[in-house]
Amino acid sequence: MSKVAAMVDEGLFIALSAVRMAVKNEIIIGVLREHADYDSETYADAARSELAVLIRQNDSYARRVRRLRKALTRSRWTTDLTEDQHADINQLRLRRRVHEKLSVALRAVAEDDRHVARLVERAQRAASDEIRQAVSAKLLRLAIDGRDPEYQDRRAARTEVFVSIDLAVLRLRHEEKTGSADSDY
Repeated sequence: MSKVAAMVDEGLFIALSAVRMAVKNEIIIGVLREHADYDSETYADAARSELAVLIRQNDSYARRVRRLRKALTRSRWTTDLTEDQHADINQLRLRRRVHEKLSVALRAVAEDDRHVARLVERAQRAASDEIRQAVSAKLLRLAIDGRDPEYQDRRAARTEVFVSIDLAVLRLRHEEKTGSADSDY
């Protein structure tokens, strides 16, 4: 694998991780703040929107690096350039190629419905995991010592909270396993 291809692969991995995280956060906000039902198409559109932002950024970076390289090569005769300046020219060419190829790779992902669907599915799984962990942490905080004098007085309220949280977690697990589209989250 060439140096450029390796850099593009690495950049694509990082970019897709960022998109997945952004979609995961939108899913969590939709669930917790907006009480919205899960809609894979809505989140696929969000993923494509995030990819479009990254494509525009890489196109912009490629143009900027191209201008910098041209300015450096035009500013003096190339024979007058120092060794560092020659290295800068080569580095700028490499950066331009990486940004251009990364933009092409991101565009290919955005246009591939199956790839976007997998990205959204992974974001949904990550969101479910994060919500499950938050619920588990909440349950741990609710753990009470049975020797506490007010234990019996607060037991009904604790039981109600436990049942509602536990049922929500069980439903999420069931929907993940069955792929149910009727998810309330």
